[in-house]
Amino acid sequence: MDDIVLRIRDLIENEARSCSMDFGCITPLYVYRMLGGTVNIEKIEQVMSNIKMYDVK
Repeated sequence: MDDIVLRIRDLIENEARSCSMDFGCITPLYVYRMLGGTVNIEKIEQVMSNIKMYDVK
């Protein structure tokens, strides 16, 4: 689980830095596609809701 959280957090932060994409514009479906469909989309939604609540500043 921690590996998935780290992968998603890194992806969100890198996407926000590399282009002018805001954190709020990165959807679970976008993350799912960027991870090549290797992570369950429900798990991505769960992790993203936790990241948005606690980790992203």
